[in-house]
Amino acid sequence: MSSDYERDIAKMLVEKNEQLEKLKKNPERNSLKIRLLMGEIEALQALFENYNLGMIYFRRARGGRAGLRD
Repeated sequence: MSSDYERDIAKMLVEKNEQLEKLKKNPERNSLKIRLLMGEIEALQALFENYNLGMIYFRRARGGRAGLRD
């Protein structure tokens, strides 16, 4: 089970990692852009992990989100 948020963050992570690989392969690469991109990737990973850790309780609890909608 995954939410739109999780899918979007995962998609952004893939895109940023692809951009990073392209920059690293470029002989005229800009180290500042690489560092900024690495910072963005770290932030996205933290958002993804924090969301998943927070949602574990609700996904494993009996009834999940059903009790919140009453």
